[in-house]
Amino acid sequence: MHNTVPSPSAVADGFDALYAAYRPRVEGYIASRLPRRDSQLAEDLAAEVFASLWRSRYAQGRPVEGAPWSLLATIAQRRITDHYRVMRNYRETAADMTSWQYANRVLASDDSGAMSPVSSGFRRQVTGGAA
Repeated sequence: MHNTVPSPSAVADGFDALYAAYRPRVEGYIASRLPRRDSQLAEDLAAEVFASLWRSRYAQGRPVEGAPWSLLATIAQRRITDHYRVMRNYRETAADMTSWQYANRVLASDDSGAMSPVSSGFRRQVTGGAA
């Protein structure tokens, strides 16, 4: 059995044609599955989809044959899931410094610049009614 590997330029040309044909469709697919319309995030994730396709298939000399949409959609869905899995660990929460929780409390800054109340260890109970 004779096994032929396509030349690198033929593989690159095939990938360029695939990228040009499917990039808008992949970006639209990703944008439609984001909780809010974020075209820049869709572009970034689409770039990751094609980079992943290149690493897994084209760089190894195995171009996608036939209709590649199902493979691209699967990779895109996994990139979206991976993105939100990573972002779950880095979610920022806004602190309202005018809230009663911060009233008359000493605030300390951490490395990121966020302010948080310093625990003094003392609790004071305020009783109602003046004598």
